[in-house]
Amino acid sequence: MRLTKIYIDGFKNLSSVEFVPDSGYNIISGENAQGKTNLLEALWLFTGCRSFRGTRERDYLSFSGNPLKIQLSFHDDRREQTLVCQMSPKSREKKLTLNGVPVRQTSDLFEIYHCVAFTPEDIELISGSPDVRRSFLDMCFSQLHRRGVTAVRRYQLILSQRNAALKQRLPLSQIDAILDIWDRQLASVGTYISLRRQSYSARLEESVRELYGRISGGTEVISAGYKSQIFGRRPDITKDNAQELEEIYFRKLKDSRSQDTELGFTSCGIHRDDLEFAINGVGAKDFGSQGQKKSLALALKLSQAELYGCAKKETPIVLLDDVMGELDRSRQQVVCTTIKDMQVFVTTCHHEVLINELEGIRLMLKNGRIIS
Repeated sequence: MRLTKIYIDGFKNLSSVEFVPDSGYNIISGENAQGKTNLLEALWLFTGCRSFRGTRERDYLSFSGNPLKIQLSFHDDRREQTLVCQMSPKSREKKLTLNGVPVRQTSDLFEIYHCVAFTPEDIELISGSPDVRRSFLDMCFSQLHRRGVTAVRRYQLILSQRNAALKQRLPLSQIDAILDIWDRQLASVGTYISLRRQSYSARLEESVRELYGRISGGTEVISAGYKSQIFGRRPDITKDNAQELEEIYFRKLKDSRSQDTELGFTSCGIHRDDLEFAINGVGAKDFGSQGQKKSLALALKLSQAELYGCAKKETPIVLLDDVMGELDRSRQQVVCTTIKDMQVFVTTCHHEVLINELEGIRLMLKNGRIIS
């Protein structure tokens, strides 16, 4: 996938930003708070995922009061297409179109437009709570399997319904029939997600091990393992025994009903899973240095892009926000080698520290405008 034309106006501080991007590297430089990350966030908006900065949609609008418009032309493996996002300061309603046709659900974009973004905050993939890693896993496998997004959202909906029933604190004799309905559905959807997480994490470990080995110069070895609360650490689960796995899942939910009724929420399920990492056999989250965690987070994101490209035979757009400048030349070289066939947008305050391989177009932003 390649972006062929970009127009952004009224998104935060960006004003009439228009350019034809390079099919390889696009270096966006400028001082802090000039709009570099805003530009990447605008490109990310069409993925159908929430902002990688956690920005609320109403905060996309600029302080000037001007309407928002983002228009991206891109070429996928089939044809040239155009995505447009518009938002009025009065209604604050986001309107999306694809080739002039309204997009009813943002989840539809997930199948159309693919990005991988890496920011300094992505160190939370290693240091943060399990829900950060679960969300990462779910986004990754959903990029490869159309049913993924629907399954993850459906699980959350069923889980909220089950929790609502538990909060009524009815006697088990009265609530059993209700929970039977929700538990069968949770077991079905939860097993599907577990299978996808396990399958993806196995491929992810192989890719991350190789990339991190190159980043560390071969001095450190990475291991990664999916930890399922229902099926255990590194579960040996496959779609061949999905029906048996659903029954195991259902029985665990049923066995926990008494405890869940007292707690008022569901205590077991895929919403308690994790993805564990170790460096030379030692837990990365608790014992890894900041440098090791940053390198591992980078390897994870590069692996995401690499696995997507291998599976779809089409590369995603890569967004690197203020990352390359923090890497030494050897680590920059590893990144360049990994993403050499992808279209990349790099932000930096100091373009002079970038290696020569990062050749493409260079833009400088000031006060939300391209000045050179």
